[in-house]
Amino acid sequence: MAFCLLIAFGISQPNPVRVDDALRRAENEYRYGNYDAAVEQLRALLYPMQLGTDAHVIEARQYLALSYYLLDRLDEVGEEFAKLLHLDPDYQLDPYTVAPPVIDMFETIRRKLKPDLDIIRQLKSDKQIQTPVQPGLQREIERTITERSELATFLPFGVGQFQNGHNGWGVGFAVSELLLLTANIVAYVYAVEVLGDGYPPEDRSLVQGLAVTQYASLALFGLAWSLGVFHARLHFVPEVEGPTTVREVPLMEEQAPVSGLLFKIDL
Repeated sequence: MAFCLLIAFGISQPNPVRVDDALRRAENEYRYGNYDAAVEQLRALLYPMQLGTDAHVIEARQYLALSYYLLDRLDEVGEEFAKLLHLDPDYQLDPYTVAPPVIDMFETIRRKLKPDLDIIRQLKSDKQIQTPVQPGLQREIERTITERSELATFLPFGVGQFQNGHNGWGVGFAVSELLLLTANIVAYVYAVEVLGDGYPPEDRSLVQGLAVTQYASLALFGLAWSLGVFHARLHFVPEVEGPTTVREVPLMEEQAPVSGLLFKIDL
């Protein structure tokens, strides 16, 4: 099974109405202990997005998460911290200003999101992703991830090896197992259909040889199958990432400008 991981980077145009001052006022509300007011003002800046840089978005999400924490709205804390990490997977909270329990929660969320954050780190290292996005556009990054079947690793004739990308081993197992199975079938058919039960005494050694060939080839086929399964299971990788496609597309009219990441999985 293959599915696509679609990541959309958008850029919002700076709001001309002194957004920076609004952010400072919201932070002051947090510092003065007015957490409900801080939440209200920060949400107004983030939903819909009014901030023009990732740095401001990260700052706003941090103070919003901290305000939620102090209001005991823990589910919303996790949501804001996750969005912050999607913008900057390596962001660190200041241990001198943030309480240790909050930092522990933040690091727990980082560990849970590690697979997604590793992809984001890799994508951000690409020069194409470092270039600014033109106003009115969003950048979509599409990565195909193929899920491999565990069932295929138990099949004969090198199926597991071909799935794992080990074509040489696959050909080797397929040819050897096919030859052994062919020898078994030919020996059986010749002994039963051609010679039958009424063979002359002088053909006794031939019949015995055919019986040995039949059972030996079957045993060797089972051994080769078992070795193929062991090899396929040993090198099995559940998911394989395909190449990344980056493109810029216009923002839809009804879509609010965004800054950060949008994940979409197509099965």
